[in-house]
Amino acid sequence: MASRLSTVIAAAPETDLAVVEAMAAQFESYIMRGEVYRTVVVPASADGGTGERPIQSSGGDVLARLHKLAAQSDSLSPEQKQALATAKTQIDTATGRLPSHYQALLLREARARLNSLNWFLDDCNENRRECRVQYPFEIRNRQRIAEIHKALEANSADAVATQVASIDQQLQSMLTSGDFIWESSVAHVYPRKEYWYLYGLPAGPDP
Repeated sequence: MASRLSTVIAAAPETDLAVVEAMAAQFESYIMRGEVYRTVVVPASADGGTGERPIQSSGGDVLARLHKLAAQSDSLSPEQKQALATAKTQIDTATGRLPSHYQALLLREARARLNSLNWFLDDCNENRRECRVQYPFEIRNRQRIAEIHKALEANSADAVATQVASIDQQLQSMLTSGDFIWESSVAHVYPRKEYWYLYGLPAGPDP
């Protein structure tokens, strides 16, 4: 049985930008296809490797990476800032052409991630030790839902917020407040007040 916490290593800005650029180049076809997840191929050099590697992305993943890149803008070179602006323009153009399709796809993703969180919380009731171990990885869904929620239109946002409130109530009842649980270098990207669920872990099992 696992006993060490799962580790969430923050992607380098170069990797986030590479994924955003790859998705932006095909964002209209991504929306039209209507499948929540898409695999893109990015240069492994973004992480110091060689060749290329596949990364699974989605609308919510792109929004999460854009949020992170915006908070790290001071560390981007002028060329990177220009590439990011170009990618955002491509994404905005695609969503502007297909607003209803885009909203529907985001809503489907939010619901899928909510379902994943509910399954995780159900498992937590069965195995509190494993729940604590896996929490840093599994809670990524909650953060991505937060970014999706910001992009949803009012009616859909309200529907998601109602479901999120139920999830959050469960999280608040089980979490022990503490330090930032992801890599400390990106703590400034996720202020405690808004991303409180990234600052603490589920209580451990009874001795």
